[in-house]
Amino acid sequence: MTVSTTRAFSLVTRRAASGLTLTASQLNTVPLLQANLTVRLPIETRADTAALEVLAACWSSHPAGARLEQQGGMVSVHRTRKWLMFSILATSDLLPLLADTLTDVIHTQYPQQLVDAAAAKVAQQATLVNAQPAVDSVRQMWTRFYGHLPPEADPSPGAEEVLGVTARQVTEAHRRFIVPQHADLALVGAAAPEYCLDRFETALTSWHPSRTAPLPAPRELAGLSPGVVTCDRPGRQQTQIRLVSAAQPRTGIADFAANQVAAAVLGGSFSSRINTVLREEHGLAYRCKAAPDFIDRDVFIIEADVTAARAAEAMHHLHRLTEEFATDGPTEEELAAAVGFITGTYALNLGSQLGRVALLNACSTQQLPGTALVDIPAAAARLTVHDVRRAAAHCHPSRLRGAVCGEGENLPDHWF
Repeated sequence: MTVSTTRAFSLVTRRAASGLTLTASQLNTVPLLQANLTVRLPIETRADTAALEVLAACWSSHPAGARLEQQGGMVSVHRTRKWLMFSILATSDLLPLLADTLTDVIHTQYPQQLVDAAAAKVAQQATLVNAQPAVDSVRQMWTRFYGHLPPEADPSPGAEEVLGVTARQVTEAHRRFIVPQHADLALVGAAAPEYCLDRFETALTSWHPSRTAPLPAPRELAGLSPGVVTCDRPGRQQTQIRLVSAAQPRTGIADFAANQVAAAVLGGSFSSRINTVLREEHGLAYRCKAAPDFIDRDVFIIEADVTAARAAEAMHHLHRLTEEFATDGPTEEELAAAVGFITGTYALNLGSQLGRVALLNACSTQQLPGTALVDIPAAAARLTVHDVRRAAAHCHPSRLRGAVCGEGENLPDHWF
């Protein structure tokens, strides 16, 4: 067991015999307790993602969830790339019911009738999701990055893929993927950490480890040239620009902090370079940003939604901004502002139950220990302009991959 106490928060972490990692943090701002389970998924095929989407829908309609909701609790479940997220929330006096709810859901059975109903619901949602232009642009971005679209990077399976899922496939997906050794449980709220850990660990003793595929190594990158292409979508009034680059390799928490600061300066706030130029000075986009992300490695993602007639102008500015930033890095003033922004963001989120549990989930999905929530702001405060310039170099146009998806009649076939 690991106990970490800082000025910001206390954290108790325990690894169960099954391999499940449990983390608890007490915060008495409101009389609630939230339990968030994150399961890492070694997805291999599109059939895996379809089965997992149906599995998640089966969980969302589980009688245990309805039982909790009848007591005023809340239940949510979804898959994000290579992670399945299951969250339950209730007043802290219902802690035993929360633990029982999680246990019951973990042991879900999948009769064909349940699977058919879940598949129908997921198929309907997939039809709506796949009609969104932003989903198309994300697919094109990851395709340029990897040279193909990895199944875990696809925001949604097709409706026809989901409707073909059988009860046997969902049962097999549960056996392969829903294993404690690939799972983290975060508990945040108005309850003593040791009591939380004891109660949930006891409730989950029947969740046994099983043989499963190892977590995969990062996929090979394509190195395609040109890196950014136009995807002609005739008639669209809005053009989605989606760009991605591999961030500097992470050798420690300082590298992660430098990536966060670099993204904040480039496009992480209203005063950032991309927002100032595209949104404020030229009125090209209401929504534009640069942000760090993690899929199987740390990456930078740049997004801008612009009117079709001004897409070329927006790309011209993005090329200039990323080239200048990659070459020169931030100014001292930008560095100080970005560090203050990140420090404040962590402090605000750590001060609320929902924010704290969301940050712990982010640690799970980005392969960080819970103590990173304090270590990252501290590391950011020690960064120099040179440190952030080294991270910013990975945003150079020559490193970017992605797509400009929209009316392409007057646009070049490729950009850089």
